[in-house]
Amino acid sequence: MDIIYKIHSFFVNAVYASSLGEELSTQLESLGEEGGAIKPESAGEEWVVEKLVQIAAPLAVISVIVLVVYAAYLLMSSQGNPDKVKEGKEILTNAIIGFLVVLLSVVILIILSGSLGLDVYN
Repeated sequence: MDIIYKIHSFFVNAVYASSLGEELSTQLESLGEEGGAIKPESAGEEWVVEKLVQIAAPLAVISVIVLVVYAAYLLMSSQGNPDKVKEGKEILTNAIIGFLVVLLSVVILIILSGSLGLDVYN
């Protein structure tokens, strides 16, 4: 039941798309000091998993939104041209598949961190 709550909270957090850009830049800035070097005291597995989840999820949401909008534009502006319709469908399909891959990788990271006792998500 805990994994269902974590997946639900992931989707609830993904809904707030207006703050995703700010959150992503904050997370990228907090990766380290002096040119992106990782702080030695925070270089453990828990820190790495947490940062991967915090950066991958917003980046995947932003990417899928941009690609879906672009694919929709291609489909609407194709004017019946079969090549543009095919290209728009391929972009839409690839965007959804890519988002599912990132989503499943986050779920796998959450499951592994819970089973290994990393305590990334409380």
